[in-house]
Amino acid sequence: MWFRIDFHSSKPIYEQIKEKIKLLILSRKLKEGEFVPSIRSLAEDLGVNLNTVARAYRELVQEGILEVRRGEGYIVSKVNKEKLQTQLEAELRKIIEDCKKAGVPLERVLRLVEEIYRGDE
Repeated sequence: MWFRIDFHSSKPIYEQIKEKIKLLILSRKLKEGEFVPSIRSLAEDLGVNLNTVARAYRELVQEGILEVRRGEGYIVSKVNKEKLQTQLEAELRKIIEDCKKAGVPLERVLRLVEEIYRGDE
């Protein structure tokens, strides 16, 4: 399987698919010009509806992340990795601001960030 979906998450499945594909591109596991799985194949692997994957792919095309090759499938476009990283940083900023508003101590936030970073080594 390419990646997993969290069916218990409040985040819509198509959004999770988009995020996972973007992270695969940022981590260079998916490179410019490479094909992504077909809509049908990915839907079967993930156990989701075809329309869910189609929506994710359609939005990734609109964002310039994927391109459609008629009769062949979807490929990774020339992606602005800095733009993707900036989007991730904006999401992180919002989460940190929410933690601050909720009264989560800075030490706890920093400890969590450090745990996550060290766990991926």
